[in-house]
Amino acid sequence: MNIKKAACAAAAVLTALTIGGCSVKVGTNAEPKDNKVVAESTAENVEKIEITYLDFKKEYLYFLKGQGITDDSEESVAALCKTQRETIINYLINEKVILEKAKELGLDKLSEEEMDAVEDEYSKMVLRQIAYFAGLTNIDPEVTPLTDEQTETGNKGFDEYLADCGLTRDDLLVWQISAAVTEKVREDTVKDVSADRGEAESTFNDYVESIKNLYESNQLEYESGVYSAYWIPDGSRRIKHILLGFEDTFTDELAQMRDNGDNEGADKLREEKSAEFAETSEKIINMLDNGADFDELTEEYSADKEGSAANPDGYLVVPNSLLYMEEFTEAAQALENIGDYNTALTDYGLHIVLYAGDAEVTEESAESYVDYIYELLNDDQKATYFNDSLKEWREAYKFEIDHDALKIDKPAETEKTDEAA
Repeated sequence: MNIKKAACAAAAVLTALTIGGCSVKVGTNAEPKDNKVVAESTAENVEKIEITYLDFKKEYLYFLKGQGITDDSEESVAALCKTQRETIINYLINEKVILEKAKELGLDKLSEEEMDAVEDEYSKMVLRQIAYFAGLTNIDPEVTPLTDEQTETGNKGFDEYLADCGLTRDDLLVWQISAAVTEKVREDTVKDVSADRGEAESTFNDYVESIKNLYESNQLEYESGVYSAYWIPDGSRRIKHILLGFEDTFTDELAQMRDNGDNEGADKLREEKSAEFAETSEKIINMLDNGADFDELTEEYSADKEGSAANPDGYLVVPNSLLYMEEFTEAAQALENIGDYNTALTDYGLHIVLYAGDAEVTEESAESYVDYIYELLNDDQKATYFNDSLKEWREAYKFEIDHDALKIDKPAETEKTDEAA
């Protein structure tokens, strides 16, 4: 269970953080003392920042416990644990630097409204954890209240879990407050950053061009994918149908005959079998002629109710479609006006086919996709700008890390070259 991740979701732009924890065995050697400084700022012109082994250990034990790791020196998990140790110390440094930046910007205090929001989210998170430790993993405790017994069991399990990592619920609240302050700093830092909407439009147009090329080179792949959400060839139609279907065994028999090259025999057998539908199809067409609702008749008579429900506007049939049987496509394209209907006999049965409308990507729909792309580009640009800013802030503090105490590798030395004369 990842409590800190839930509590600090807003701070995810910092460094990927997956915290769990276990206090059985950390490495093969004695651990540093809790008050040992494992990272500290060394720049002379900034406020001193120190991170102790205890700060680190709470995070690390939380990770180990969540992963069920009882010995981080075991070969099967050693590499994972080392990576996590690096992640944790970098996260803690970033967090400290951002909180210092918050003081500089006057953003380190939460308003009453902001604090209420933090405490509300914290309370919901704690309630979810109580439900989890009560064994109630498939319910929403905000919707289904816990019994007194479940609450007691959950509280006990949750607090024991935290205690194993040297944590209390107050630590979780502090984490959440820190996340809220971090978000304020992030929002302030990127408030004037935005992407170019023209880039979003260009990205969308480039994608449309790639879809057009796909349609030309591999029409079946186009028809089988989701590309029609972005571009549809001219002359495409939305086609609804009512299927009076053959039994699966009969359809399989026709397929076997065609595999054996006996198309003529399959066509003849199919035509004979379709006589079973004559009375029903005549009845349906008569009702349509008298103004009956096509969708209602589909629900009552069609063997393809699920497909029709999944395509409420009708199936997309492009010119000379390769996705459907030829007879179905020909019948769909033979209809002259929206609202017209006719029949088509395929190996699946007798289709009553309706020209439901022309298929096209509307300008409004295209704009919505451009909006979506713009939001992604905007978010990405803001994240990049904030992370670049964080890197600059961090460099100003000139942090030294005790790699030996944390059992992590020192970064490779960058070779310096003499400047050309």
